[in-house]
Amino acid sequence: MRKFILCLLVSLPMYVAAQKKDSTIKELKEIAVVSKKKTVEFKDGKVVYNVSNSVNAAGSNALELLKRSPGVMVDPTNGISLNGKSGVTVYIDGKPSYMQGDALAALLKSLQSANIHSIELLPNPSSKYDAAGSGGIINIRLKKNTAAGFNGDIAAGMHFGETPKTEAALNLNYRSGKFNLYGNYNHYFGYHNMEYDFYRIQEGEITDNRTRDVDMRNPVNFKAGIDYNISSRHTIGLMMNANLYFGPGMTNTTTYLHDAATEKLQSMLKATNDYYSQKQNWKNYNFNYQYKDTSGRLFTTDLDYGYYRARIKNILYNHFLKADSVTETDKYTLRTFNNSDINIYGVKADYEQPLHHGKLYAGVKGNAVISDNWVQIFDVKNDVDYLNDLKSNTFRYEERVYAAYLMADQQWGKWKLQAGVRAEQTTADGVLNAKSLTTAKDTVQQVNNRYLDFFPSMQLSFLQSAEHNFTLLYNRKIDRPTYTDLNPFSYQLDELSSWQGNAFLRPQYSNSVTLGYNATGILAATLTYTHRQDMFVPVTDSISGNKMVMTPKNVGSQHLLSLNVSSSVSPLPWWNITANVNVYHKQNIISFDELRKATLSVNTVLLNIQQVFDLDKKTQAEISGNYQSPDIYGGFQRSKHNWQVNIGVQRKILKGNATVRVGINDLFQTYRWYGVRDFDGLYYRNRGMEDSRQLRLGFSYRFGNLKLAKSRERSSGLENESRRVK
Repeated sequence: MRKFILCLLVSLPMYVAAQKKDSTIKELKEIAVVSKKKTVEFKDGKVVYNVSNSVNAAGSNALELLKRSPGVMVDPTNGISLNGKSGVTVYIDGKPSYMQGDALAALLKSLQSANIHSIELLPNPSSKYDAAGSGGIINIRLKKNTAAGFNGDIAAGMHFGETPKTEAALNLNYRSGKFNLYGNYNHYFGYHNMEYDFYRIQEGEITDNRTRDVDMRNPVNFKAGIDYNISSRHTIGLMMNANLYFGPGMTNTTTYLHDAATEKLQSMLKATNDYYSQKQNWKNYNFNYQYKDTSGRLFTTDLDYGYYRARIKNILYNHFLKADSVTETDKYTLRTFNNSDINIYGVKADYEQPLHHGKLYAGVKGNAVISDNWVQIFDVKNDVDYLNDLKSNTFRYEERVYAAYLMADQQWGKWKLQAGVRAEQTTADGVLNAKSLTTAKDTVQQVNNRYLDFFPSMQLSFLQSAEHNFTLLYNRKIDRPTYTDLNPFSYQLDELSSWQGNAFLRPQYSNSVTLGYNATGILAATLTYTHRQDMFVPVTDSISGNKMVMTPKNVGSQHLLSLNVSSSVSPLPWWNITANVNVYHKQNIISFDELRKATLSVNTVLLNIQQVFDLDKKTQAEISGNYQSPDIYGGFQRSKHNWQVNIGVQRKILKGNATVRVGINDLFQTYRWYGVRDFDGLYYRNRGMEDSRQLRLGFSYRFGNLKLAKSRERSSGLENESRRVK
């Protein structure tokens, strides 16, 4: 691995020189022919995936787009990593998404490409940003028209896979005088099928689960806002985001229990989990004030209120059978009400002004989170529900984070230095009320944490020329546990598995050093080393024979060495190639106690390639693909390689105001997942696939005044809590 990284680094100057020579020859011709953005751009320490310029992006949701973004990987548990680092924070228009895990995946699936302008990847955010998010920031920017007068666009599409699906999106904007009104809407309707299995060997028994999962939830998103320019220096704005997710779902699982020595089938369990009512919604309200004068001084402040509401109702039918799959030995039914109310309050203020040959930045922020969760489980007998007090609980969690930062940059000739520090004070209190499993008496468990941390950052740049620059970066980050991870109550997932939070879970910290090189418009490369301590991951342990429990734990540390190389070239005027290669060496040093220790290492390659062909002035085609070699995720699990290829064609009609598209996602149906764990006497593997191969048809139309005016970018004060709601 080290030799491979060294060879790539040595070859970079020769590669850039060759590409520069070629680009110089074509420079005048290219400027005369095309003046549009490339699909992927590298600038200001970030990678920008211009979704609206990609043919294959049409008809895709945000989660699918992330899987195709340079350096991004989404594992089977919907965990997102950037350049090999987990702990990524996801923003929508510079504001938090309020979710993580399955809930975040649900939101991303609901955001359609028709409403997405670009995806920004920031692997090394400065002290100006929240300390949370050791893996970096992914910011999804939705479309916002900037033309004067009334304008907008509509889009609709159909997808054909195992089942048909439909999507629709609408963007509207009205700008007149000092006012700007804007809003958008999108939905995605249809069934989503998945098949997965889970095989484990434990205590002399083989457990083989096979599941068919049908998700019938429908996501709907909308956004509305108004900006008012009080004067040339003062602007205020109001904005509201809403994400709704509703509908039923069904899983059917057959579990085969074998004797491990003889592999003889001993018994079976058939379980049907009917999620007959699922309602989830996330809303965020933001007030923004901005002051900006001609001397370069800028002051912004944000007031935010966000909330998450979930009401999940399901009934689980369990039937125990003999090996003949006919004779029933036992059965029982459970009904579950799972409810969550999370309220988030935020305020922040940022200030910047010129300072000699640079700028001075300062800011403060405060957030308060109040999370109420209650679970009610009923035993169902003869169609009558009986509350099971031993399996029911309530958990209330309150967390406050107060932050302040100071940062400055200065330039001396070709050298530029940016340095800053951020301080964050965290207070957290949680209370679990539940019945004792042994005495059946009421019990109270508490979570109490207090800690003050400092997070420095530094970036040293050398501008060799207008087209070549080198950077050296350092930052320190934190990942706090989610609210669900801290809930110590144990609740049952199915007959043989359960989940239990960990009230003593500590935050994990990381330190990163990055060496970067950028040749403007040709190539960008970074070499990063990251050390993570107190790493926490979900740990699966065996209990009571063939049963197991999953609990998040601090398990050790991680070393990561990553090389990321991106390039965008045009071999011919009508042909553009954008490629990203990410190579990293990951080492997890696991230590439960003195007797249970292990070191797991892996070398991984991520490859992402997009090729765009201008067939004529109105027609464009795209072939894109990505490949991922084996990796380690979740601390212990090793994945197999996977890859996919997407193709698409689009043509402009109606004087260029409308576009029709056709494409095939996952052409060879190769996007699947496979994970294996073999550690501490427990072996298991899981694998699965989803309805990824689809024929996609789409149509979009722009209307109104399309002449651009200057847009105002905004962010919100809730920049950390976004990813901690599961």
